[in-house]
Amino acid sequence: MDDVIGYVVVILLIIGFTYGLFKQVQHTLPIQKTNRPDVSNYRRLLFGTYLTCASFFGFLVSYILNVLVAMQVIQLNLLTSDNTGFSCFVFLLILLIAKFGIIPKNCSRNELLN
Repeated sequence: MDDVIGYVVVILLIIGFTYGLFKQVQHTLPIQKTNRPDVSNYRRLLFGTYLTCASFFGFLVSYILNVLVAMQVIQLNLLTSDNTGFSCFVFLLILLIAKFGIIPKNCSRNELLN
């Protein structure tokens, strides 16, 4: 019974991360399409959202690989639980840096779309 609950939690986390990635891409597309270099910090905002999407995707792939390695579906010498866990940590760290360090707080989305 505990295994079933664990698998359900893992699947719900993967679904949640996938939904978050799609929402982040939907947030990035209008910023990309506006192409307003006259707005202050536009390049920084665009770079931050690109980096956020890439690190979110990398985290999701690393997490899925980590689950598959832990379930022993993938048995390669190159992919170990330590490697995939470390890559999850690195992508999560990059995601947090991009979200809270690179994307400017004073540049709102409404400013770009108007």
